[in-house]
Amino acid sequence: MANRYLHQVSIPSAATETTLYTVPTATTAVVRSLRVTNASSASTVLTVTQYDSGDVTAHYAMKGKSLAVNTSLDVFNGVPFVMEEGDVLKITSSQGNVTFYLSYLEVDRT
Repeated sequence: MANRYLHQVSIPSAATETTLYTVPTATTAVVRSLRVTNASSASTVLTVTQYDSGDVTAHYAMKGKSLAVNTSLDVFNGVPFVMEEGDVLKITSSQGNVTFYLSYLEVDRT
């Protein structure tokens, strides 16, 4: 059973729900931070959605949050966000040029 600290970075197209992370088989993920920085020329509206493995029901970690130009926020504010095998984390921003930086721990359950 190994633990690995990892990160993902994404700058999704405007108004497009984009998969940021899917938890691998036999793994539990502990998200430590999802830092969002708005480098666009206008404020943006953010949505962060988690889907349970094989489920189409959206579970919102954040929905409709406005983020001003040249500002950042941490979606989880340092509170661990646990995801299980097959769970998916998706992101949406109303503007392009918005960076999502995900830091997480993967715990191998084999």
